Amino acid sequence: MASVKRQKNQRGIALILVLIALMILTAMTADFMEGNKVYLQTAVNHRDAVKAEYLARSGVNLSRLLLSVQSLPMFKKALNFPFWQFADMILEPFTTHKGEGSLAEEAMGFNLEEAEGLGLADGEEFTLNIVDEESKLNLNLGAHPTSPLKMLVFNSMKAMMEPEMYDSIFEGSDYRSDVTREQVICEIFDWADPDEEACTGGMGEEPYYSTTEPRYERKNAPFDSLQELHFVHGIGDDFWSAFVEPDPLDPGSRTFTIWGPGKVNINTAAPSTLVASICMMATDSSGNNPCLNPFSPFVQNLVILVNNMVNMRTFLPYSSVNEFVAGLENPLESPQNIMALMSNVQLTGIQLANRQAADQLFTTQSKVFSIYAEGSVSNPLTGETKKRIHVVVDIEPKEPSIIDPSQSMAAAGGKVLYWRQE
Repeated sequence: MASVKRQKNQRGIALILVLIALMILTAMTADFMEGNKVYLQTAVNHRDAVKAEYLARSGVNLSRLLLSVQSLPMFKKALNFPFWQFADMILEPFTTHKGEGSLAEEAMGFNLEEAEGLGLADGEEFTLNIVDEESKLNLNLGAHPTSPLKMLVFNSMKAMMEPEMYDSIFEGSDYRSDVTREQVICEIFDWADPDEEACTGGMGEEPYYSTTEPRYERKNAPFDSLQELHFVHGIGDDFWSAFVEPDPLDPGSRTFTIWGPGKVNINTAAPSTLVASICMMATDSSGNNPCLNPFSPFVQNLVILVNNMVNMRTFLPYSSVNEFVAGLENPLESPQNIMALMSNVQLTGIQLANRQAADQLFTTQSKVFSIYAEGSVSNPLTGETKKRIHVVVDIEPKEPSIIDPSQSMAAAGGKVLYWRQE
């Protein structure tokens, strides 16, 4: 009787064991399916990342091809026309999706779907932005103490920062409570120069840098990237957004550069850069800068004059620095001011106290360019994957090609000075 009673008490054990086994198997199956899904998404994401990277690399190579064509003698003589500013239009056959149509298809009457290597597949895209580095003020001139351009760029930076509207940037506590405009510029140049001596007007960096946590020393070598400016005494986020990178989404808005020989291209420089440089050149022998008051008639006339010249230079580039200076001094005789004259805009000439500085600082052609390429791949499983590449290219380096010294490196897309991928 005891055995029968024991068997009745154990009848539910088999069912419980089956349910437990089913629960374990269900959990294992769910984990296995989730793991497979993750592995699949990882594989697809890796595949899309590779595709996005090579789309960006394609953009870099196409841009270098365009710049190599730009450097050909026949195009150099074409009024210094900045072809790279229209890269998105010129390279449209490569960036347009097949079947969507493009200006090239309409103008030339061919179908991208029938062309090998042209057009993009659905979900693929890459964008290009070519920036002329010689349209900026070069901070690495501090590494060249004997260069005549060093003081010209120093004074241009000073003129750019002098208006009272920027007082709040240089009045603060902590890292810049005792740093003036001129001292900040000295700190920038002292960071890059090879010696241990402080820039004239500077504070000397060692006492400040030795008190930071963690402690570090000034570099005494050229800047490798603009981000290094964050290590320099007196520079904060407000300085960065006002003078270095006003628009993070537009690399062309940058005011400064660390690449190139140092001269500023008047055919591509931003109006603010040109105004600052002209203000420096208009300063008389007594040091009186006519641009200290941004609301003075001189500044207002200069801004109108420069903006008008900037609007017209894309279609009527300056062939020489003398032509640009003549347009400043005699705007009524300059073809770049024809639209303003037709609109009855009153223009008054700007007399330069230091005209020789214009020949030393300005140029009409560029050789160093930044290429910003972004490739993206859209996938319903993983979403959008992007890869960005920033490349700096010297299209006409001084050294000849290693492969064939008799040939220019421009034919090979120039020399890569900087490469960053993210």
